[in-house]
Amino acid sequence: MKSLNITEAIKYLGEDKFAVSLENVWYRRLLYRVGDGAEDSERIGRFFDPSPFQLSNVILSMADWLPKTSQRLLWIDHFSDGFPSQNRHFLNILGQGFASDYLVENPAILLAPLSDDLLDQLAGTHEQNAEAEALIALCTLLSVSGWDAKLLTSGSTDYVEFWEGNVFFYSESNDALNRAAELFDFYDLNTPVT
Repeated sequence: MKSLNITEAIKYLGEDKFAVSLENVWYRRLLYRVGDGAEDSERIGRFFDPSPFQLSNVILSMADWLPKTSQRLLWIDHFSDGFPSQNRHFLNILGQGFASDYLVENPAILLAPLSDDLLDQLAGTHEQNAEAEALIALCTLLSVSGWDAKLLTSGSTDYVEFWEGNVFFYSESNDALNRAAELFDFYDLNTPVT
């Protein structure tokens, strides 16, 4: 797992595919699609209210929905540091001793390659499982906090977005969106987007 600043993250994702709008330098760094096909992406979404016993599997299934040709990148569009502070817990997962404004300069977390079969804990190496566990913890914290974030891969325009308690899957492929709908149904994520 490695933190990336804005320039490094855009270079990794592709400058021809994504850009950043600094709506508010301190708290909002909005990552958005650009280039060919940007207007062709469709989305499907639900309120993110999984059973606590299924939360880990839901998050791993979201990561598994993305193309497996690349590492996953978690981008934090917006974070807050109120009470109780999830920011400190989030930073502790990334490493020790980071300042509370660390995510302002480093809004992207690049995870090491994950197992091709994320839902099988015996399929991955120790490092892959540790990265998957970190992804689960980070996504759980940002969901509890109501942060806005995206889960992406390099070379693809498909992504998962966490937004104000909702989760959206974006893709230009109907097949990918159908797989997202199946994921919602499987985990009983039936509450419409609020």
